[in-house]
Amino acid sequence: MSRKRILIASDIHWCHLEWYGVSTEERMERFVRHVEEEYEKDPFEALLLLGDYSLDHWKWNIKGCWINEGRSNTKVFADRVISRLKRLGVPMAAIAGNHEQYGNTLWKELTGFTRTDSLVLGDDLFILLDTFGADLDPTEHSDGTYCGADVELVRSLMAQYPDKRVILCAHHFEPGRESDAFRQLVAEDDRILCLFGGHVHRSNVVELGEAWGNKALLYTGQYSYNNGKNGPPMNSMWGFRDLILTDDALESRYITPANTIVYNEETVEHPYGYQDTYKREF
Repeated sequence: MSRKRILIASDIHWCHLEWYGVSTEERMERFVRHVEEEYEKDPFEALLLLGDYSLDHWKWNIKGCWINEGRSNTKVFADRVISRLKRLGVPMAAIAGNHEQYGNTLWKELTGFTRTDSLVLGDDLFILLDTFGADLDPTEHSDGTYCGADVELVRSLMAQYPDKRVILCAHHFEPGRESDAFRQLVAEDDRILCLFGGHVHRSNVVELGEAWGNKALLYTGQYSYNNGKNGPPMNSMWGFRDLILTDDALESRYITPANTIVYNEETVEHPYGYQDTYKREF
């Protein structure tokens, strides 16, 4: 039986803020090291990054550094983090999040990637959508404009690869704001296996219900800060999600590498482990 493993990460945030007693540069170093160690432990066939590598466009407090200063932490992330991850030699994609509102031309110039992407890996097609692709290159501070999934792009790519299973990814999927056409496509096409999203800084799995064909939306957690809605950071600690595909099943786990952080002025040793394990048989 064939086995394919993919690693998916988001919400890493190279910026001016520090979380849990760890400097930004040290946190970035840990992220790269932990991805490398995960590859050594169990090699993966691709690495998908789903956005929010910075706070370059940010509405709050001191605002984002791009409009304020013309400085791009996304560029720093690409030069110092993505460049190292490329050494793994696996296919990569790095789509934009809501905190990187660069237009398509500038996004490619800064990162070397496109705001939307797709990868074919054996029997599987990964479609990476830009659900914050409206109102790009803003002249005022904002947190992005949610525009939903481009259903015609999904249909077009699926038509190009009619024999492939399909996994949909985006920085964020907000089911209640998606089009009926997109919901119907996900519900009715059995080739679509599941959806992956970031943005919420959680690592949970949401069963979307009958209206979505009983597909699941798997959140990819974070490597910056827990959103606070699900308890202390240990409930959704720094990490990334994997996807394991075989001929007749998929499995996904949120992986938390061993980390030392400071929480409530106490040092916490968080062990390597798995959270939010999901499995679906075909």
